Amino acid sequence: MLINELRDINFIIFPDWSNLETAITEDLTNVLRTLFTHPARQDITLLIDSQSLSDELQDNANSLLFETALKLSLEETVSEDLNVGLTGQLTTQEWSVIKSLINFRIPINNEDHHIIQQLKVAEVPICDLSEIEKQTVYEAARLESWQRWGDYFADSESPENAIPYYSKYLSLCPQQIDYYLKLSNVLWKTGQMQAAIETLQNGISHCPQAEELYFWLIIRLKQSQKYLEARNFAQQVMEKFPENYIFKMLSHLMLPEIYHTSQEIDTYRAWFEHGLEKLIQEITMNSPDEQKKALIGIGHHTNFFLAYQAKNDVVLQQQYGRLVHQIMAANYPQWNQARPISAISNNQRIRIGYLSYFLCGWSGTALFLNWLKYADTQNFEIYSYHIGHQIDAATQLFQSYSTKFYHLPNNLEQVCQQVIDDNLDVLIFPELGMDATTLCIAGLRLAPIQCMAWGQPVTSGLPTIDYFLSSELMEPVNGQYHYTENLVRLPGVGISYPAIKVNSVRHNRLFFGLREDAIVYISSQAAYKYLPQHDYIYAEIARQVPNAQFMFLRSGISQERLKQAFAAVGLDSLDYCVFSPVLPRGDYFDLLSLADIYLDTFEWAGGNTTLDAIACHLPIVTCPGEFMRGRHSYGFLQAIGVTETIADDASQYIKIAVRLAVDIDWRYSVREALKLSINVLFDNPTATQNLEAFIKQAIALRKNEKLYPQGDEVSRRFQCS
Repeated sequence: MLINELRDINFIIFPDWSNLETAITEDLTNVLRTLFTHPARQDITLLIDSQSLSDELQDNANSLLFETALKLSLEETVSEDLNVGLTGQLTTQEWSVIKSLINFRIPINNEDHHIIQQLKVAEVPICDLSEIEKQTVYEAARLESWQRWGDYFADSESPENAIPYYSKYLSLCPQQIDYYLKLSNVLWKTGQMQAAIETLQNGISHCPQAEELYFWLIIRLKQSQKYLEARNFAQQVMEKFPENYIFKMLSHLMLPEIYHTSQEIDTYRAWFEHGLEKLIQEITMNSPDEQKKALIGIGHHTNFFLAYQAKNDVVLQQQYGRLVHQIMAANYPQWNQARPISAISNNQRIRIGYLSYFLCGWSGTALFLNWLKYADTQNFEIYSYHIGHQIDAATQLFQSYSTKFYHLPNNLEQVCQQVIDDNLDVLIFPELGMDATTLCIAGLRLAPIQCMAWGQPVTSGLPTIDYFLSSELMEPVNGQYHYTENLVRLPGVGISYPAIKVNSVRHNRLFFGLREDAIVYISSQAAYKYLPQHDYIYAEIARQVPNAQFMFLRSGISQERLKQAFAAVGLDSLDYCVFSPVLPRGDYFDLLSLADIYLDTFEWAGGNTTLDAIACHLPIVTCPGEFMRGRHSYGFLQAIGVTETIADDASQYIKIAVRLAVDIDWRYSVREALKLSINVLFDNPTATQNLEAFIKQAIALRKNEKLYPQGDEVSRRFQCS
């Protein structure tokens, strides 16, 4: 490929091949003579544009180039270090990449101005032959090339190749903050976590006022599970930059992703509670400048990991939600006013908006895609606001199911104004708590009725969110006490999942590192869903099922914790546990089809992963938790009437998991029951009809009462079934 011929410094010329051969030869001779004798020729490539030539004319041009170079070599001392070649014919994409790595265009007498204009070469800097040998030109070009090559490889399939280019650039330009960040990101992406941290530390030593370097060092320390070091450093940084609200947030509210012991959960939660109280006390918004700084702070933080402690978060979330609302109202008072319900006549449809950073192939919003797909378009208009960056097949589906679809990344104010301009009746946030910008937007009053769904199944705590759209089969009896919003228990599971097509299995177990004769248990949750107090369960199952193998996807649970849990019963975890990164979708469904049993996590159950397992008719062992987030699988199994594998407690969970392993007939009967019942969960328009019935009732109530009702009594007034 031509790109492999490029070097640190790359020149290009554009001969007019339609001109006389003598004129072309003269230009080639002048350029080659200058470059052949350049002191840095070993770092130089000269490209000669030939994109407009046919294959036959390419051969003629090559011959002319060879003859010219040969003649020069006979006339004078010529080094072979210089790299010279024709571009050949390039695709638009290939030319775009090549052009981005060219340092200079050398103007020549016999130049093809038409092709220069056609290929949009004006943006490539010009360097006359008289300028080429100047040291300053060479040094500037070399630095620029290191930047360009680093950026090129950083976004390629071989990002590790960017490391030497960024490193060389920083060795000569140690004040370039962005390149410490770029180098650190590449190192992190390629698994060199300690080197990524050291790069940021080196950047701070050269740029001690670069706040973004401190920010990313805190984040990387935390992600490396050096939580105490990250927390202590965040406190130091907060003292160094006392007016930066981001560092206040990190210092007071940062939580670990993984806990080593159950006692740690209580310790860190206490720190969080104290930090939140202190944060609220310290905030001042007496000037526009203070208001803006507070806004930037909350725009960089969510309480995402708080919910994974398996505690009732309603009080803490409410305190934080009020803080977010206070900051947003101070910055945008025009968007904090009560909004009346539009007068709905026979020919005016109800306007529903869906707003999320994740209107793409992300698990928390895929759950609700069919709410849009099966919308009653005669009575409802659907407006979708995608504020994230990722665009994929799921995004296209959201767009196709919408009356109007907006992609508005990186512009909170533009998003808010668009929602206001669309004059919605109801605004639904599929998730709140994953993305900071979305939470900030939800802290405003942009529609008369504002709801959140359970893409992140924890109360927002925001006074501006009226309803939490949940499931009657997933909520415990006392569910309302877990939310600041009015709880709406939609019938059944409340959603209808898009149909899952399961293809024929292409791989065998050995492909995934599994034994053919093993009883394979699969658990496919993110690491932070596994709490240390439940580690013993896997070891106990292994003790009773000697040929068990546990496949943890996404690398899942802490391997060190598993090692300790298995050792406690005299077993080696490495004999039983297999760990896999995220798999391509086809491989993932092969694995589900090859497994014997799906083990749900405690306290935070599987959502999409459970539905995937059901689609593959894989028996699911689950134990409903105290909160809705621990009862997804329970609700799905209740909906389809396959309840034999639902446990009451951890002891029964182990018994069910063991029985499914040893009782082959029972395991087969559970599989068959799953096959017969899944239509209730997939592509069923009833869930959307129930949602729309609730929306009509909510609008009617709001119009009649002309206020924002509060309390559990409101939830009981909506009978959607």
